[in-house]
Amino acid sequence: MNENKFKTTAVFSKNLQSYIDDFDIIINQGGTRSSKTYSILQLILLIAENAKENKIISIVSRTLPHLKMGAMRDFDNVLLSAGYIPDKIKNKTDHIYTVGKCMIEFFGADQLDKVHGPARNILFINEANFLKVDVYDQLAVRTTETIFIDFNPTQRFWIHDEIIPNNRHAFIHSTYKDNRFLTKQQIERIEAKQKNANWWAVYGRGEIGKLEGAVFINWRVGPFDETLPFGFGLDYGFYPDPDAMSKIAIDEKRKIIYAKECIYENSQGTDDLITAINRHVQRHNLIIAESATPRTNKDLQKHFNIKPVSKTKTVADWLRAMQDYEIVITEDSPNLEKELLNYMWSDKKAGIPVDAWNHLIDGIRYYYMNTRKSSAFW
Repeated sequence: MNENKFKTTAVFSKNLQSYIDDFDIIINQGGTRSSKTYSILQLILLIAENAKENKIISIVSRTLPHLKMGAMRDFDNVLLSAGYIPDKIKNKTDHIYTVGKCMIEFFGADQLDKVHGPARNILFINEANFLKVDVYDQLAVRTTETIFIDFNPTQRFWIHDEIIPNNRHAFIHSTYKDNRFLTKQQIERIEAKQKNANWWAVYGRGEIGKLEGAVFINWRVGPFDETLPFGFGLDYGFYPDPDAMSKIAIDEKRKIIYAKECIYENSQGTDDLITAINRHVQRHNLIIAESATPRTNKDLQKHFNIKPVSKTKTVADWLRAMQDYEIVITEDSPNLEKELLNYMWSDKKAGIPVDAWNHLIDGIRYYYMNTRKSSAFW
């Protein structure tokens, strides 16, 4: 295999050697920006190019939208770096790429006909901590050769308890320090998070995190209740923080907050943000936005029914009020799921949340605050 066609990291080299050594399962546990996903995708392309016979390679994560925003976008970049034009080898309808004698398919683990469907030669489970072990089992028994797995270790899960102790495997641990292509600014932004102990353990050192101190525990993935009145919550960013907007509905009788991720984008100008909002919002829909950027609110009010949030009490007061509700998020809300897993109290007794992993959550809080203005809670 000619890996010299790529700019590769040490993580790629370790995966390549594990594949050459014929490990059945190759597990990649790592922190943010360690290159684990990108490196596996580079290796998959090389495997496809060098295959002497027909192979089916499946790349799976929890949902197809999650793949489109992550691994599929990365794979297009891998192809471009190798001289391919992705659109010429991709079936956009079925999300299948053809490379040499190989078919490389992307699908979500929620597509049960594919999880329980035909066999494959090679499997890559991206962000395995978002899948259930029974889904893994169904995919694994239908895989005849190598299984690649990657994840950020936000908490201990079935990989650590069932797969590692009971299966021959290669275990590759990686951190941002394994990625020689990171810029100085990227490294500084990562290392600036060291004071957040849980974040730093998971995303800085690639170690198993702990759930102690999570702001929200009572949440799950489920459908949005379209019978309820709804609106939107918007938090502004640019870089490294994103513009973040969710669709929200609140069932007061059952104490449920429903949320669907709509926007999570960096480096947008105002025109870009207007275009993004237009994909989800009609003119009459209410948007509750942060109040710290009045100029942006004024610009957006020309196009949308947008109100800045009226801030009363403390952030911690509102978060504790929201803890009385179950939060249900839709399957196509990967960034919101990551925020709920990682939004922590830095000092729970004093009521101070860590100002990180909270962009979509802040927007949800703004909308919740607006609905509760006249509540007896205050």
